[in-house]
Amino acid sequence: MRQVQLSEDDHQLTTLVSEVEAGESVTILRGERPVAQIIPVPDANEPTRADRLAALARLTAIMDKGYDMGLVWNGRDELYDRDE
Repeated sequence: MRQVQLSEDDHQLTTLVSEVEAGESVTILRGERPVAQIIPVPDANEPTRADRLAALARLTAIMDKGYDMGLVWNGRDELYDRDE
């Protein structure tokens, strides 16, 4: 994370915004003290952590319950049936 003095920020705002667009976070300092942070805006199409966890929970519930594919399982022997 880059740190910039407030006086520098006035002259380099376009450069700082370009860096933030590229994914870099920038902390603005006034003297020695951090006073602001410029961070990239999350991509609206990118799922959030909560979205991912909810999808994982739905998938886990389906896997635990099983999914009926309309097949009838008669046992292991049917795997080895051969037409002779």
